[in-house]
Amino acid sequence: MKASPRPRLLAAVARPGVIVAGILALLAGGFVVVGILLPGTVEVTRSVEIEAAPEAVFPLLNDLERWAEWTPWGEVESRLEGPSTGAGARRVWDDPGVGPGSLALVGSRPPSGVDYRVEVEDGAIRFEGTISVEAKGDGSVVTWTERADLGWNPLLGWTALTMDESQGQQLQESLDRLKARVKAGASH
Repeated sequence: MKASPRPRLLAAVARPGVIVAGILALLAGGFVVVGILLPGTVEVTRSVEIEAAPEAVFPLLNDLERWAEWTPWGEVESRLEGPSTGAGARRVWDDPGVGPGSLALVGSRPPSGVDYRVEVEDGAIRFEGTISVEAKGDGSVVTWTERADLGWNPLLGWTALTMDESQGQQLQESLDRLKARVKAGASH
């Protein structure tokens, strides 16, 4: 009795599929393992010199309503809860593009800076930041440092690798808008 060619054909076709599936599984597993091993925290710092005294810069930092004038927060539909200025000022949102979250000023040190906390997705992602203002000659140096705890999510571990560039660009653009805003306010 002669063996049917059909089982050999199935075996020949199935073997490459199993190999490809195995390779894909190994790659996916490696991606997840490396993502878990990558740092879950990030720190980004950017600075700008502004031709104005710290007292002229500080009000824009200390008022969450005014953050819309110089940060991307104006693009996120949000609402204030409580006062708009000083420690305890809080903005909350449930934006489809960003997810639910909040921004709160947790420290206010006139005229030298503010500290804040951002929580997204019920605290699954947390950012803490400091925006400090130091006098330099007749002007100021504003330094923005943001620290993020991205947790153990392996996808966010990979995201952490590009945070200095992407988040740093956002911080720098905001600082440049702050500089322009302070200059425009000083000219009036």
